[in-house]
Amino acid sequence: NLSEKFKLRNKCFKKQYAPLYSARLAAMRPMLEAVARNKWFDVAQVQLSDLHRNKTCVIIGTVFKQMQLKPSILRELSENLNLPPKPERKRYTHQTDTLFLEDETQRISLIGNIETRDAITGTVICAKGRELAGGKFEVDEWSYCGLPAQLTSELGETIEDDKYVAIISGISLGDPKYDPMPLQLFVDLVTGQLGSLKDQTFYSKVVRLIVAGDSLSEHTRDTTSAKQAKYLSNKVKAASISAAQELDDVLTQLVSCIFVDLMPGQFDPASFSLPQQPLHRCIFPQAAQYTSFQNVTNPYEADIDGITFLGTSGQNIRNIQQYTGHTDSTEIGEMTLRCRHIAPTCPDTLGCYPYIEEDPFILRDCPHVYFMGNQKKFSAKMVTGDQGQKTLVVSVPKFSVSHQVVLVNLKDMSCFPVSVATLIGDGKMEHAPPVEEEMEEDDEEGELPDVNVTPDDDIEE
Repeated sequence: NLSEKFKLRNKCFKKQYAPLYSARLAAMRPMLEAVARNKWFDVAQVQLSDLHRNKTCVIIGTVFKQMQLKPSILRELSENLNLPPKPERKRYTHQTDTLFLEDETQRISLIGNIETRDAITGTVICAKGRELAGGKFEVDEWSYCGLPAQLTSELGETIEDDKYVAIISGISLGDPKYDPMPLQLFVDLVTGQLGSLKDQTFYSKVVRLIVAGDSLSEHTRDTTSAKQAKYLSNKVKAASISAAQELDDVLTQLVSCIFVDLMPGQFDPASFSLPQQPLHRCIFPQAAQYTSFQNVTNPYEADIDGITFLGTSGQNIRNIQQYTGHTDSTEIGEMTLRCRHIAPTCPDTLGCYPYIEEDPFILRDCPHVYFMGNQKKFSAKMVTGDQGQKTLVVSVPKFSVSHQVVLVNLKDMSCFPVSVATLIGDGKMEHAPPVEEEMEEDDEEGELPDVNVTPDDDIEE
């Protein structure tokens, strides 16, 4: 477990957020200065306060997008605006949005060769251009830091046999429409109680399971009881209690066979702000008795047989989707890697702890696997850096919707989803999506099981 930097030791929420932006810019400025020297070696780098009109230069700062539709508590509480509350939107971008770049001295408006709709607030960039009249900076080119250095790039050389790490997210226990059959089928497959001998041999190679958040459903967050009189709700059992007990039963079955890392998510009984702290062990009285069970933070970083895994429960990706024009979760994940920051929209539109001296979300080392939980669908992409770094970016779908679990092979970094079928009326098992013909040839070689595994042929290189 490499997530010690995400654990909060001394909690104090009385601090302001301005020092967090200052610490982020101070830490990332040397990285961007090196990038600017490499890209535009003949152009001077200046502070915003030292700009000269119509003189080409390079500036470094934090991007801020001023958005008309962005929710604002100050605007809602203003006495001068007697307006009804605005409806919740899926996306808050608007054609009137404007971009600014801020450094330690001041801010300046950005125009030119930079897309306002796709810009991400909180990212630190370097931009080449010139100052124009009216306090605007015309951008010719701009760049992120790029992928950080990677400790080891020769992956899987010390691993002789196939070893799989399974990643599941969005189990959503406690949902009124929840179907327990797919989850139990997956548990039985992993624990060797289901499937043919070939299936059992394959799933015995799953050495660890990462549960990437939202194990409980949003329906377990009942806010109506807090508004009722106590005599009306004193005998009502909270939905989260029964859901947590059911999760404990499921985890107990799993940790008896494999290692399980449990991450908190948006709807789990954990802190709202990032980094979310580990769920308390008392919630899982049965599973917590096993040494193979581990409550971890969100984000979570770990070293598994020399392969570095880094991932979140998906809040950072969904927040960027709301405030930019980006929709593909894998591309957003690649962007956060190239800007060297897991959650750049913290603390503007995504809640986080008010750090003072450091920003733990800055990427110091390049992971080998970067996963994002609770996404709409599975996708994966191998991202390559300028220095030969290779990172597998994986979008893990919500299990309650897709009934899919993602497997990552530590030997060759291959990645594919497992579609867990349900029993249909005639007692047969339906597998979705069907296995393709070329994968049937692989079955003959004994590399894949007979059922339930569907490799993704669309992984981009």
